[in-house]
Amino acid sequence: MITELGLRWGVTLVFAVAGGFCLYRCLSHGPATHRVADVLHTLMCAGMVAMSWPAGMNFAHVPQLLLFSAAAVWFVGMLVLGTDGHGAHGRLSLGHHALMMAGMAWMVLVMPSAMSGMTMSGMTMDTPAHVVIVAVVLALVFLVAGVGWLAHAVDTGRGEGTVRLRTAGLAVDGVMSLGMGLMAALLI
Repeated sequence: MITELGLRWGVTLVFAVAGGFCLYRCLSHGPATHRVADVLHTLMCAGMVAMSWPAGMNFAHVPQLLLFSAAAVWFVGMLVLGTDGHGAHGRLSLGHHALMMAGMAWMVLVMPSAMSGMTMSGMTMDTPAHVVIVAVVLALVFLVAGVGWLAHAVDTGRGEGTVRLRTAGLAVDGVMSLGMGLMAALLI
């Protein structure tokens, strides 16, 4: 949950737009593996929006945990089998998506206990050390990956001369990674 209202609305808007893009791409583009990946990303975006709000803290933890764990396994399976189910950006992308889904599952698992260690002003009082350590690692990885995906989107966009679905997809991957990094950083 994000305590600052402006940031909460900003995260909501970013993930709503990213989820809308993934849903659009799912309904209009690609083979079945691409569509499954886009459905999983749409659900991830919905989960991130829910996590941003106080009411989302009470929303069905076990189904979310199972969903995002299964999504992580889906992307790991595609990575191991060499199936590029998310466009042309390859194995690195599949590993990144697997880590994002695993990060979602982890956040669903730890966020209620981590939030109980915070005051309403957002000051951390007694967040468990293992949660802080994992949150720091995930925040750094997702922030670096997000900047990398955005840079790749800019480079790709320059080569295309116009924003295309592939370029937009890379940018959305970057924004989603930055959002995950932010949410992980809020647990620190």
